[in-house]
Amino acid sequence: MWWYLKRKPQCIGLALSGGAVRGAAHVGVLEVLHREGIQAQVVAGTSVGSLVGAAYAAGLSVEELRRVFRTVRWPRLARLSWRSRFSLFDTRPMEDVIHSVLGVADFDKLSRPFAAVACDVVTGERVVLRSGPLAPALRASSAVPGVFPPVAMEGRLLVDGCVVDNLPVDAARELGADFVIAVDIVPPPLGARKPRNILELIMTAGYLWSRANHPPEEELDCLIQPRVGAYLGWDFSDVEVLEACGRAAAEEALPALRAALG
Repeated sequence: MWWYLKRKPQCIGLALSGGAVRGAAHVGVLEVLHREGIQAQVVAGTSVGSLVGAAYAAGLSVEELRRVFRTVRWPRLARLSWRSRFSLFDTRPMEDVIHSVLGVADFDKLSRPFAAVACDVVTGERVVLRSGPLAPALRASSAVPGVFPPVAMEGRLLVDGCVVDNLPVDAARELGADFVIAVDIVPPPLGARKPRNILELIMTAGYLWSRANHPPEEELDCLIQPRVGAYLGWDFSDVEVLEACGRAAAEEALPALRAALG
């Protein structure tokens, strides 16, 4: 924990978890951090956390990120795939959205070091993507098994990093961070809502397996955990309330975070 540090942190890292449309809560957290002048030097993300993290590393403002979540819809990101053996949807359209939003095509064009976490579905290995084209890497990190297709990269078949590392604190540390702000948008389930269709069932089960690979809370420097358990993360109409959940959680964490950062 942060109070064991012997000196003021030299490199702040940001670790953003997956959680589909719940990623709007990341925007609320970033809004508060920006207001407080707290900036991360390095960023790691899994699934939607990789998309938000890449945008942060590219220098997009909170307002620009908010606009993306409030205007983009699933038809721009994915289309039904009747011929695929592995998925319900084809996410190749997502790459066009990524290019237009980020304005950069490669990791080395970002303004901050950034890593996207994926999983090699053949070997089960955690794969940390830090170089090369951004769009396929982000699509791989977000490739929910069964829903979105795996992405072939460098001889590997990659799926959503939530399978092996949904809260990529270690990836942020590997980038050089000595203090990591971890934002977890997959809190324990509230048990208040049952899945209503196959997509909601897959999402709900996915959140359960994602939580199983989170690092122990006592090993985290700073954990911000928006209360988004009532939202399954598929509906873009929830974006504004999810942002508010992120802001509230960041405000709650601020006293300890200020103390840790001096």
